[in-house]
Amino acid sequence: MFGFGKGQQATGARVSSRFCTDRFNGKYPHVGLYDAQERKVWVCKPLGGQAIRTSHARLITGTDNATSTVWKDRFICYWFYTPRTGEGLIHGYPIEWDEGQLLIRIDPNWDYDHQRLIPAELEDQVNENLERQFRHGDRIFDFFCKCKLGYPLSVHLIGPRATDSLFYVKRYEGRR
Repeated sequence: MFGFGKGQQATGARVSSRFCTDRFNGKYPHVGLYDAQERKVWVCKPLGGQAIRTSHARLITGTDNATSTVWKDRFICYWFYTPRTGEGLIHGYPIEWDEGQLLIRIDPNWDYDHQRLIPAELEDQVNENLERQFRHGDRIFDFFCKCKLGYPLSVHLIGPRATDSLFYVKRYEGRR
């Protein structure tokens, strides 16, 4: 009926195995994606030392450059900095760059689970949405804790504005 033969599936965006892996050794800063549907963390491969400078949209395949940014809205984006690889303020807030830092994008009005925009005036739904995103952030954090990093790591939930952000939400002390 929809033009898919036996054994065929609809094509679409997915995380690129060329650029991403589901394993991490703790040795390099990178960007990554979290698939809210599959509840899976994807780590950008080292890419010759440029993993932190890679765009999140580049990590997605099955699209072209014109649509990959739209498909990116299906994934929660994050940035992982190993100690002494970041610098400056985040939304005007000081960060301790001598330690590992995990910055996870949150959006009060975008529902990653249902792929829809939530109007700001629906405050109960916005708050429920943020709670789901916090749980997703916990899963991303747990992934890195299971990597048994040898350094402390702090998690920050970064919204569109400083007032939408939460800094130093959780901390992992590092394997001693």
